[in-house]
Amino acid sequence: MNQIRSIDLASPLLPALNLVLFSFIFLPTTAFAVDENFTICSVPRYCGKLNIKFPFFIQGRDDPRCGYPGFEIHCRNNTKPILSLGDGNYSIDDIFYPNQSFLVSRAVRFERDSICNHKIRNISLPNDRYQLPPGNTKIVFLFNCNLTSIPILSPHKISCPAENETNSTLALFHSDPQLKFASENCKERVETPVGCDQGNRLHVEGLLNKGFVLNWIASNCSIC
Repeated sequence: MNQIRSIDLASPLLPALNLVLFSFIFLPTTAFAVDENFTICSVPRYCGKLNIKFPFFIQGRDDPRCGYPGFEIHCRNNTKPILSLGDGNYSIDDIFYPNQSFLVSRAVRFERDSICNHKIRNISLPNDRYQLPPGNTKIVFLFNCNLTSIPILSPHKISCPAENETNSTLALFHSDPQLKFASENCKERVETPVGCDQGNRLHVEGLLNKGFVLNWIASNCSIC
């Protein structure tokens, strides 16, 4: 007669059986979690006409796991993605995912009063997230300048009410050879990036409102 043999608790087969049971119990749960994250983040997400995907995520609407820390944006009225930088809010006007760059402009347009009232501020970019590409340049605003001692810089003067030759505002490109000399005769200096070189003939407000390109720095998880 055939007899059914029981497995001895001390048998060397017992650890192998335990491993098999562990795999059946826990592996499906892990696989399901990975599949769930992939499904959530693979759904197309839009703010206005722009497709929002890694490294960006829409705050309050997207799972933060779908983006990279520090790249949260707000979707204003479901029409315009807004990014907060050091000196205020910027609209994201276009995103170029293949080369990891995007076009931004001030969410509130610059007017001459913003410059004359010294409301323009230096932009403080988090160096671990964003970089200015080589194609950009900067406009340097110099305030409280005494043009009586530097009349050669009069062509760079911004026409502001209530200012005179001893208290003027100047605007020069960062690459202007006269910038160092001008800075020594002014009391305050503010720099802001613009997206074109000095050959462009747009007026100052036009340059500021045209926006500029930023490169982002984030691990490429597109292969994850």
